[in-house]
Amino acid sequence: MNRKQICAIGLILTMLLLIFSAGAADAVWTCAVCGQEGCTGNFCNICGAARPADTSAVWTCPVCGQEGCTGNFCNICGAARPAGSSAPQVNLNLEQIPGQTDRVKVRLGEVTAFDYIKNSKDPLRWVPSNAADGNETTCWQYNPPKKGKEAWLELSTQAPEAVDEIWFKNGFWAYNDKGNDQYGINARLKKVRVSLLYAGETNYRDAKEFTLKDESRNGWQAFSLDHHEGVAAVRVTVLSHYAGSHYKNDICLSEVMLVQHAPAALAAAPQQEQKAVVYESRPEVSGANLLMKLATRSGPGTQYDEPGTFFGNTWKKETVKVLGKEYDGSVWWVLVDFSNGGKASYRVWTGLKRVDVDLNKVKEYYATGQGTVSATSETYRGPGGKYAKAKVNISSWKDVVAYGRENGFVEIEYETDSGKWYRLWVPEKYTSIDWN
Repeated sequence: MNRKQICAIGLILTMLLLIFSAGAADAVWTCAVCGQEGCTGNFCNICGAARPADTSAVWTCPVCGQEGCTGNFCNICGAARPAGSSAPQVNLNLEQIPGQTDRVKVRLGEVTAFDYIKNSKDPLRWVPSNAADGNETTCWQYNPPKKGKEAWLELSTQAPEAVDEIWFKNGFWAYNDKGNDQYGINARLKKVRVSLLYAGETNYRDAKEFTLKDESRNGWQAFSLDHHEGVAAVRVTVLSHYAGSHYKNDICLSEVMLVQHAPAALAAAPQQEQKAVVYESRPEVSGANLLMKLATRSGPGTQYDEPGTFFGNTWKKETVKVLGKEYDGSVWWVLVDFSNGGKASYRVWTGLKRVDVDLNKVKEYYATGQGTVSATSETYRGPGGKYAKAKVNISSWKDVVAYGRENGFVEIEYETDSGKWYRLWVPEKYTSIDWN
């Protein structure tokens, strides 16, 4: 090949390169990250995101045979796109929403709140992150703050992202282990204010207010926030709520989701839904031996009043009946029933370390009602006259929590204005309780 031929070939290759480069530059595309239209280069001229790979290439699923698939996963069976086929660029900060082709979930980092209910048998049962865990049978649950303060839930994005909508599953969508629906008996969100925090800023802005419908298991409630770029966090402030029929002020939110308008092919596959948390009741345990003298509280925690310490010198010879268990956030407590040397009986709580019992065989103990107790001095350490007198005077307690009724008595829990906690038994005639 002579010099003229080499030059001619080089000239042809240069012209072809210019032609293809011009074609690539002139091809117009829309940025999948910030939504900028009219992009022509390899990077968005607004946010710098890379040009997505060809999303028009179609493929046939090798598992179910579905034709016309365009994303990374089959839209029928979820099988992965075969290796070797061109796949669109995936943004791992986004997640596909089952059944949606033009809306994706913005993945979250930390989820926090002004508060949540901690006095429960499970320390994680009502935490804020339950409202964004992909499991509608768990929830964030809280009590209204003191007058002058507002309740809020903060959703921090995994990385700054565009946000277009916010979706809710209002209330508590679970059933308890007795099959009782938890939605209506607990309180739900009503009016909320949603505001945005942008990357590099410290103040929330662009607030919008919405009123949620009072409905359960009817799909997501979606609200438009308009299109906003670079969102680092979203705050949901609760302005009012629907009262629960039994737990009037136990306010619940099962799920919340931030949504971006983007093709599903540009998002990661949806995470597998978590299994529902089930709290199983188990038979009571009788005849448990003691491991030391029996120090007691009226409830499962050191914040409750002390009925007394028993069997100081005789604990090695004593047994108690174990009726339930609760976790206070650090240790397990068990509910024990015993007779104090023939003087009087007690049904009170003690730390697990004091009783030789298999905790797996003990049932969870939880509230089953809410109401009021009128003024009375008839308070007992168990359900009936054979139990010791509690010597606690009640002066018309409101918003008490009830744990059960037996033998004409009701077990109630209450925190006084001075911060003292009690669990006591009172004759049912003094109570007005809404039961599950």
